[in-house]
Amino acid sequence: MKYLIFIIFFLFTQNVKANWVTYYESQIFDAKLLLSSVQQDDQKTQALVVLGFKDKLFFDGVGSQAILLEHICGETNPTILEEKFYEGIANRSEALILENNSKKFKKYFIQALPNLIKQICYLHL
Repeated sequence: MKYLIFIIFFLFTQNVKANWVTYYESQIFDAKLLLSSVQQDDQKTQALVVLGFKDKLFFDGVGSQAILLEHICGETNPTILEEKFYEGIANRSEALILENNSKKFKKYFIQALPNLIKQICYLHL
């Protein structure tokens, strides 16, 4: 499970049927869901999402954020299993190591969360 995010990015960089759907757009970022990453077991869902920031707004040089999450449909907050930050586009740049700075990026994920829940909870109905 720990390396699932890296396997998915490897497949994406190899252009192996990676179907991304944009579920949220704003002036600051776009949020995309990798459809092939969505796994449902009853009401529990796991998925990979990527937030792509449109401008270099941060001193850390973050261009995108990849999040592997788990969500139980009917609840309001997902559990973040793993998250990675990248300088540019997630599959074409170097990973960044941020210490205690992920909290400032959480507000963007929370902003797009209602649209994500609609996508992952009703995807396999």
